[in-house]
Amino acid sequence: MLGTEYIILAQKTHDERKSISVKKFYLAFQIGSMRKSVYPLLGQTTIDRGADNTITIPDPAISRNHAKLCFQEGYWAVEDLQSANSITVDGKRVDRLALKSGDTFHLGEILFSFIEKEIAESENQFKDTIQILSSVEGLGILGEKEEPELSFERIREVVAAIPFFQPLNEVELRELADTTELHGFSAGEIIIREGDPGRSIYVILNGRVRVFTRDYEGNEEELAILEEGQFFGEMSFLTGKSRSAYVSALDTSMLMELSFTSMRKLIRGNLKVKEVLLDYYRDRQRTVKEKGDKMGRVSS
Repeated sequence: MLGTEYIILAQKTHDERKSISVKKFYLAFQIGSMRKSVYPLLGQTTIDRGADNTITIPDPAISRNHAKLCFQEGYWAVEDLQSANSITVDGKRVDRLALKSGDTFHLGEILFSFIEKEIAESENQFKDTIQILSSVEGLGILGEKEEPELSFERIREVVAAIPFFQPLNEVELRELADTTELHGFSAGEIIIREGDPGRSIYVILNGRVRVFTRDYEGNEEELAILEEGQFFGEMSFLTGKSRSAYVSALDTSMLMELSFTSMRKLIRGNLKVKEVLLDYYRDRQRTVKEKGDKMGRVSS
């Protein structure tokens, strides 16, 4: 009897946990007609042109110290930081704006959307988060020709097959999901540039990217074509050096960006993840060196 009661109690606790939902907050925006991004809001978030902030916008209309978002007294607000172009809502300048789901505001020419979603605290929270990020209304990250349901089924398969996700337990996956950033790139757009700072890792959820470098005369040398389920950025992540190559989108592509902070925390708790990254790093380092030697240059 005691064993039966324990099983019933355990099942009830499991069901109750599955029914619990938590609120998640995101900031979505589009740069020009190409890059589209969704950022999870986890704490104070700064937006400007500098590299030492949360969201970097390469736009001359954005100041180097433009705006911040913070959670105070139960709600999110965006505040101007004495920028040249301020924050505008419907063409009017504002110093501070309390946000509710669906609200929009401009920084320069870029329109930002504040999104609030409820996500079930279930065993599939990581995939739930990706689904919400990939189907944000009006952002069109998957592309107009994609069927959202079919695309998401493919994304779920891609996520399950990513090498450095394999050693993770449910808690680690959940923590990683909370910090996931999503970017959509149009064909031909540069994703990262050789020599740029940055230590995040990108995972390709949909589409293809081209990795290449340039010699001193500007001639391009292709290093690799990467597809769904592959990743890049681990060289800078592991070494702390600047980006060692250019990466551009070959097709309309959806990429998941994992920050240096979240990946470092993950590796400290699971050394198998670092082993996977090191294996890929060594292979790619050899490829870059071979290509660099062929072009008569020293690889970074």
